[in-house]
Amino acid sequence: MTQCTIKLSVFTLISLFFFSLSVGGGQALGAEEGPRVLLLNSNAGVGKYKAVQESFAETLANPLLNVDMGLGEPRIGKLRGFDPDLIYCIGAKAYSYAIRNFPREDIVFSSIINWLRLPVSGKTYGVSNELPVRMPLMMYRYIFPEIKTIGILYSRQYTEEWFEKTRAQAEELGITVIGQQVSKRNGTIAALDELSPKVEALWLIPDPLVMPEKESLYRILETSDARQLPVFSYHDAFALFGAVLIVSVDDPTIGRQAAGIAMDLLSGKSLADRIQFPAGSSITLNMKKIDAYGLEYNKNALSAVNNIIK
Repeated sequence: MTQCTIKLSVFTLISLFFFSLSVGGGQALGAEEGPRVLLLNSNAGVGKYKAVQESFAETLANPLLNVDMGLGEPRIGKLRGFDPDLIYCIGAKAYSYAIRNFPREDIVFSSIINWLRLPVSGKTYGVSNELPVRMPLMMYRYIFPEIKTIGILYSRQYTEEWFEKTRAQAEELGITVIGQQVSKRNGTIAALDELSPKVEALWLIPDPLVMPEKESLYRILETSDARQLPVFSYHDAFALFGAVLIVSVDDPTIGRQAAGIAMDLLSGKSLADRIQFPAGSSITLNMKKIDAYGLEYNKNALSAVNNIIK
């Protein structure tokens, strides 16, 4: 994609066409009709964001303008010249920009970790980045049937309600979930110290108080690795830092799902669920850590794994 520093004239279709090409190669708009979609990507250089954008664009049947916010925050006046009917946001940066600058348009988001921390309006729709709780629980049980107790670090502010629902559903599957509340920004490792002797694995969830910055994530993974405490998580990149099992969303499916929401809204349909769970998932298993920790696992379950790290 080329940089979004461009000249836009709202008086001719020709200049609008060149604006579209300059900010990201959206569909040519001169001859197309119908409601328009503005796509804001927090950073198109991020592989996961790029995959979502490509599948969204392939699925959408409407004129589309792509903007890569990794190149800098665009000037709102130029985007308004496109006159979008709907905004699609990939990532938190794009969504925060849209909710500030497009109060009247429908906004669809995806690829945001813990979207509940962000402001929403009556015109906000989207696909969450968290899978239904039962799905990862079933995978944990299927792949590691000998692990009966799983620990979760959570905060009252962001994830307490989710934790209570998860604990109840885990009991139905024969898994005991033990939680340790993190009550302050720098309290994560102290909470982990208290939790880890009580559990056989740690389920890392997206909570901004538990992991306020990347360093918190690294310390959790380093501390758990030193104790040979396997970590289950929600993002496949964590496997590079030692997580054992990751159940994550499938990015191309996310893009197609978001495009379906956008097309429904543009056609005037009402949606029963404004925020939907992701429809697809991907499983990553870190065999290096399994061998290092001497973990028992269900070899028959490997056929259900998408990526194996050896």
